[in-house]
Amino acid sequence: MNKWIIQIIMLCFLATLVACQPQHVKENSASSIQGTEKSPADVYVSLGVEYMKRGMNEVALEKLKKAIDVDPFSSNAHNVLAVLYDRLGEKSLAGEHYKKAVTLSPRNSSAQNNYARYLCSMNEFELADQHFNIAVKNPLYRSAVAALTNAGTCAWKAGQLDKAESYYRTALQRNNRSAVTLLQMANLKFEMQNYLSVRAYLQRFKEVSKHTPASLWLGIQAEDKLGDSDSVASYILQLKRLYPDSHEMGLLEKSKFNR
Repeated sequence: MNKWIIQIIMLCFLATLVACQPQHVKENSASSIQGTEKSPADVYVSLGVEYMKRGMNEVALEKLKKAIDVDPFSSNAHNVLAVLYDRLGEKSLAGEHYKKAVTLSPRNSSAQNNYARYLCSMNEFELADQHFNIAVKNPLYRSAVAALTNAGTCAWKAGQLDKAESYYRTALQRNNRSAVTLLQMANLKFEMQNYLSVRAYLQRFKEVSKHTPASLWLGIQAEDKLGDSDSVASYILQLKRLYPDSHEMGLLEKSKFNR
């Protein structure tokens, strides 16, 4: 998989903590987790989440460890602590706390989704798929679209392109304005060499979100495959004007489009 997909996976890994992507919903605050009971640890979990948002990881770790001390049976606390450990590169500790979170509360769909993403990052694709589906089956889970999209991206990473497309389609059936899902589908269609579909999904993406460097670069490549030089030029102009310092701009400068 190319670099932009890995970046999205990592961004989406935090989807249940902060509003990652245009469509992701804030979760993992003590008041919004579906499938977890209220706990005296929740105040420390909320503090931990806020400090994580600010990039104050050391303070966040202190608050989340306190949450575990206050209530070692809090699925929510273990879930958020696992995400922090993952952010810090402590994979073993992250896996330990994810597993604890879903064991303590199988109905905690946020934890199921996060654990599935972790498993996917460890190439445990079959087990990851199982946990994604547990998350999605919870009728109270408000971020099922995000989980379906993540499941699709994981299937793609596993080389199961048809399965990935099926997950993305299901996500779009639930929310046809999910910007990340639309962009993921566009990229998948590019890999499948269905360039007309890439164009169509990028048009839908533009209706619900501002173009990103990744979407503009994809548009350049897709329109080139379709032989539409005017559209290629339009995408190039937008990339140069909107994102002159982006990674994609660097790719453009090294490509045939800059000759």
